[in-house]
Amino acid sequence: MQEDEREIIKRCQSGDEYAFEQLFYRYQETVYNVAYRMMGNRQDAEDITQEVFSRVYQKLSSLKETSAFSTWLYRITSNLCVDEINKRKKQAIEFGFTQENLDTFRSDFTPEDKVIADEEQALLWEAINSLKAEHRIIIILRDIEGLSYKELKRELKCSMGRVKSRLHDARRKLRTILKEKIKCDAKK
Repeated sequence: MQEDEREIIKRCQSGDEYAFEQLFYRYQETVYNVAYRMMGNRQDAEDITQEVFSRVYQKLSSLKETSAFSTWLYRITSNLCVDEINKRKKQAIEFGFTQENLDTFRSDFTPEDKVIADEEQALLWEAINSLKAEHRIIIILRDIEGLSYKELKRELKCSMGRVKSRLHDARRKLRTILKEKIKCDAKK
């Protein structure tokens, strides 16, 4: 945790509303992006973001100085998303691209290359969204958000062996779904 961040958190814990506002503006976009990737739409991501910061405001006093604020914040965000997904029992969610995703395309792509890349990415997200929530979440957290195994263990509250096993199962199921989708598309 950066010294500046520690100071802001201490001020928040003392009731400094301006410090909380600083914390909000520092992490709002990150929380929103995680929620958006997990929930799949803007409205849900905005609702989750609002709820995350409401919980942070209520529970910030319980944060230990040695705790990493960003990890704690990420855990609140992912837990709220998982709870919401489980509550709704959605089979699939739609995925929307952030500007960051769109910017990753090289400028020397031809229009045809862009169409093919868009189709491939859409196919991948369709496959990810068809996974059950537990598999979808671990794929997103590890392969898209880039969390380490240690962070996944902490985030998912399970053993390292369980993290690796769940990720292996999720990737295997994703490969199977992708193979089936590619096979179906080839027949069309």
